[in-house]
Amino acid sequence: MTSSQPVVCVFFKLPPGYLSVPRIHEIAWTVFVPQLIHLNYAFKVTQISHPSSEAEKLWSAARLSAAKKMNCLEDVAYMNYDIAGKFLTFMEVLHLRRNNSMAYYNKFLSCAHYAVKETITAQEVLLKFRDDIRIVVDKITTLISGNSKDVSLFTSESSQSMLELTTAVEECIAILEGHRKELKNVQRQKLDENDDHPSEAEFQMLQEKWLTFRKSAGAGEYQWHALQREIRGSKDSDEPAMTSMSPAMPIYSSKNHTVPFWQKFFRRIWS
Repeated sequence: MTSSQPVVCVFFKLPPGYLSVPRIHEIAWTVFVPQLIHLNYAFKVTQISHPSSEAEKLWSAARLSAAKKMNCLEDVAYMNYDIAGKFLTFMEVLHLRRNNSMAYYNKFLSCAHYAVKETITAQEVLLKFRDDIRIVVDKITTLISGNSKDVSLFTSESSQSMLELTTAVEECIAILEGHRKELKNVQRQKLDENDDHPSEAEFQMLQEKWLTFRKSAGAGEYQWHALQREIRGSKDSDEPAMTSMSPAMPIYSSKNHTVPFWQKFFRRIWS
């Protein structure tokens, strides 16, 4: 009894890995959101003893800007979905042996080229997301520390959150870099209309792979708009309002189990 042989891709490239977007989405929810909430709590508590309307404006603007930057992650997912759709259409046309298959293939290549640019843009935007938050935190620290006021607790808490955010951003950028390289690799396949057609087994295997890749990028798989709302925060509250569309409140990724800033603060003023 002979075992079935694995299908070898002779004509086509496999799609990029389908876990890149899910992993980035997970990092955004489990690190970006809780650490910005953490910073928000620290800032609000500091405002009690070190009120500053200018600092309030800076922080509100920073959160709004940070929320808008999450669009770049959604764009990467959208481009993945679009790429997969165009490649699947090309495969169908080729499978039916139509004469215009190369036109569909060129549309796929054009889309993949644009997706590479979007991935690079996402990397740049995430770096700016990190840097903008750090700059605002530094500005707020300067504003509220006037007249030799003690803001050591705020500095300590914000430094820890910035460390978490920096690490998470670096991981996302590394994931995006791997994704960019995979997209470039997909573009390197060269097809000729005069070549023999792929086998039926290769068609079926590639179709399954690309369908899986497309599903992993579908809008219904993620909560991008809810993510932006959490980062932006509620206008009627000092903290973001978790919605029914949002995942459960993530747990901080930090392993530092020190007493939270606001608990330290109230212990100090009550003692």
